[in-house]
This record gives sequence, C-alpha cells and structure tokens, in this order.
Amino acid sequence: MLFPGSDVPLHVFEPRYRLLVRRCSGTDSPFGIVLIRKGEETGPAAEPERVGTAARIVAVHPLPDGRSLIVARGFRRFAIERIDAESEPYLVAEVTWLDEEDGPDAGPTADAVRDLFGDYVLAANSIIEKPEDKLSDDLPPGAGPSALSYRIAAQLAIPKPDAQRLLEAPTAAARLELERGMLRTEVELLRQLLVRLHSQRGGGGLN
Repeated sequence: MLFPGSDVPLHVFEPRYRLLVRRCSGTDSPFGIVLIRKGEETGPAAEPERVGTAARIVAVHPLPDGRSLIVARGFRRFAIERIDAESEPYLVAEVTWLDEEDGPDAGPTADAVRDLFGDYVLAANSIIEKPEDKLSDDLPPGAGPSALSYRIAAQLAIPKPDAQRLLEAPTAAARLELERGMLRTEVELLRQLLVRLHSQRGGGGLN
C-alpha cells in the first residue's frame, strides 16, 4: 500500500518486475502500485483495486543475480479504466488521474485529526518496546489538509481495506473524517491494552 508523498522499499526479484524497474529507471517513468482485491499476485488472474498510487523510483541498490532493492515514492492517485494483461509481462493499464481537493471544513478537521494523531502516537509508543519501531508524530507544521491526511494515513496500523478506503476518499476532508473515526477507535483500543499490560506487569492476572 502506498500513499502520495510516502516512500516504500521494494525487493525486486521476479523477471517481469526487473524489466519494469530497468525501463522506469532508464526513462524516469512512473509505475502504479495498486492493492490486490483478489488473487495471490499481480498477473492475469489477479483483480486489483480500481484506485492506486503512481510512484517513481528514487533509489536503486543492485543485488546479485539481477535482483535489486529499490525505494519508490508515491506522488499521485489514479483510477484504472482498462487493464491490458497481454502486451507486457506485467500488467499495463489506462488510467484517469484523480484530483486532490480539500473539501469543506478541511482546515478545522485537519487540526482535530492532528491532535488525535498525537494521542495515537503516544499510546502506541507506550506499548512498542523497540526504539526503532516507535512512531513519530513529527507532522509538517505547514502541511495542507491533503498532505497531512496522506502522511497520517501512511502511519496508521490499520487493515488494508481500511487503508484503501482512505486512498479512495474523494477529498482531503473526507479522508480526514475517516481518519478521525479510525484514530478514536485505535486510541481507545491501545489505552485498553496498555491498562491490561500494566495489570499483568503488576501481578494482576487476566482470565
């Protein structure tokens, strides 16, 4: 899963994706990252979601045997109009680029969600033990509602269908409103878990 403005590390080892990486690296061309709705892998039998994120390769580290480690950065959403599974080893699609609109009340909603996200990070980090796994609430102070909504979406530990709902939201305000509900739920669950962990560490058993 990838949101605009976020990076994703990828291990490229299949021949078809090696070809894709070579082509994209050589021409600075984007490629699409789409969540698979049904099927085990991207291919003729797979059914991708309609909305995905276009990405560009920003770093490549070649490995033996033609494999590589890459970092891709998302920059814009698209909607799939038609899929061509025959012309290339990998899927090719005709897409429509999706606009990014703030929507009504995006500013106040963004402020509320920013505060909720701080509570989420605090609760999550109280449970996470490894320092390298801890979350950061360092959100860009001047980020607009759209950029903020994507930054928060990328850091939420939520199921893929929920993440897809965030990606498909028609406006930043709609995405932020979804995040507000998700964050409230996650913060409450994390706090309940924290209470249980403290109880266990203090000797209070759980049935």
